[in-house]
Amino acid sequence: MNSKINWSEKVKDLDETIRKEIGIDEENEAKHILIKVQTKASEAIEPAFIVGEDETFLDLFVLSPQGPGITSTAVLKDNIQSVGVIGGVSTEKIDPSEMPDETPLLDDVSGLYQ
Repeated sequence: MNSKINWSEKVKDLDETIRKEIGIDEENEAKHILIKVQTKASEAIEPAFIVGEDETFLDLFVLSPQGPGITSTAVLKDNIQSVGVIGGVSTEKIDPSEMPDETPLLDDVSGLYQ
């Protein structure tokens, strides 16, 4: 049954709906949509993004939680119970000079330990 679902399209539709609901500009289409894939196994695969799909497999890049790194994996579509959208990486480039400087917040930890 799940082999007939086009997960790539489902995820794009979910991302578009979420963006509209929270008021994010439609012009900034997400380049990569981070997802969580729940399979019949006990642990979910997350965060990941779809890189390909055919009738049988959903091909993913899974981001490493221990630092920089990506693992390529394929999930048998019949084993997928659900797919959820975590967030998206926009194609819009942000000017670094517009980002607030958080260094003072990180440097002022003297009040935490007395």
